[in-house]
Amino acid sequence: MSTTDFCSADFLKEHIRSIMAFYHPRCVDPAGGFFQNFRDDGSIYDADTRHLVSSTRFVFNYAKAARFFNEPEYLDLARHG
Repeated sequence: MSTTDFCSADFLKEHIRSIMAFYHPRCVDPAGGFFQNFRDDGSIYDADTRHLVSSTRFVFNYAKAARFFNEPEYLDLARHG
């Protein structure tokens, strides 16, 4: 029986990639900022409500992912927020 090593660099990198894949690009509001309220299937259930902490988290996560994955589009989206 094998177990998952939740602390391994490979696991963590793929976990981050899967989280980014869930939100990107559906979280991007073309009018500015990020949609923040999603169902489990990724559909947006409230396009209007925004929270400062969640907005900051999107900017931070896009900025960190841009550096980690060397993805210029993510940096553009950090600025978009």
